[in-house]
Amino acid sequence: MIEQLRSHWQRLLGAERSDRAEGDPEQRLQRAAAALIMEVCRADFELHAEELESVRASLIELFRLDGDTADALLEIAQEESDALISIHPMVREVNAAFNAEQKADILRALWRAAWANRDLHKRQEAVIRHLADLLYVPHATFIRTKHEVLGDAADPD
Repeated sequence: MIEQLRSHWQRLLGAERSDRAEGDPEQRLQRAAAALIMEVCRADFELHAEELESVRASLIELFRLDGDTADALLEIAQEESDALISIHPMVREVNAAFNAEQKADILRALWRAAWANRDLHKRQEAVIRHLADLLYVPHATFIRTKHEVLGDAADPD
């Protein structure tokens, strides 16, 4: 099962690089979301186990995946994040498929990943802000989701 998923995703990666829209749209969307969340985790140049667990939990929640599929997706997202040249193909996938409420869910997942180790790095916050802009998420939603996830830690005072 995992090898089939890996093979399918390798074909999707080739489709992305050539800008052809091949493959199952749901799997492309899952991979795109995983890649965006991984970008936040890697923004501080450290990858913590808590962040990976947060990404896994978010993928299960967002896409109603089983644990094995989420693990395979997470593994592929980790491998590919090193080779990622541009986030724009992933942003396009999410923008094309998600409504405002679903984009807020993605933003929540980004904040959870950044806050998983209880240390919000300024680079992680900058990446989330950039992604929010690219996903056309209103600033009010950006702030609301930050406060929902970080709670009192979101207030500088």
